Amino acid sequence: MNFHCNSIIEFSTLFFLEMILGIDNLIFIALITSKLPESLRNKARICGLSAALVMRFAMLFGASFLLSMNEQLITLLHVQISYRNMFFIVGGAFLVYKSVREIYLEIFPKQNLKINATPKFLLAIGQIIGIDLMLSLDSVISAVGLTDNTLLIAIIFAIYAVIALFLSKEVSNIVHKRSRVKTIALLFIGALGALLVAEGMGYNIPHSYLYTTLLFPIVMEYIDYWKEKRTLLK
Repeated sequence: MNFHCNSIIEFSTLFFLEMILGIDNLIFIALITSKLPESLRNKARICGLSAALVMRFAMLFGASFLLSMNEQLITLLHVQISYRNMFFIVGGAFLVYKSVREIYLEIFPKQNLKINATPKFLLAIGQIIGIDLMLSLDSVISAVGLTDNTLLIAIIFAIYAVIALFLSKEVSNIVHKRSRVKTIALLFIGALGALLVAEGMGYNIPHSYLYTTLLFPIVMEYIDYWKEKRTLLK
């Protein structure tokens, strides 16, 4: 009985942790797929998340390697940089670049831009896999720290992948239809990138600050949406 209670507690804790840590991943997937033709968006989400899930399993079963990634690589400005830190710095810098570039293109859109669907499709899948791996690194390490039940963690990851597949489509539709939501999401991605760079440099900033900051503009946008909807119904 005690074993089952512990398993339920571990499952609930891991599930809650995965959902919270997966918010930024959903937003990024929505931004990536919004650049694709509508006919390819769902396919990109399925392929990207499926491949990312396989990679997550590989990361999970190599958890001992992940936990040893704190081995010092270089010392920069009196800060010891490990492989794990370098991963966060490079990934965070990419997110900042992606955010700034997308915001620039929103303000100054390129005209008559020819789209080659296949390279953009493959690039989108590659970005989904790469960002999912980067953002799930803490999730994997945290999960292994909470329990040694590898099967339970794998089940949680699989459940999250299915939920993310459906939620990312809804988030993508909202981002595609409402430009202000897209701008908020881009700013969030940029802030997340800066936070990851800071974390890689040894500054531990709680992600809860970022989620709280994101909550206010989302609530305001939701209120505006319902005001617009009520106006149309009158």
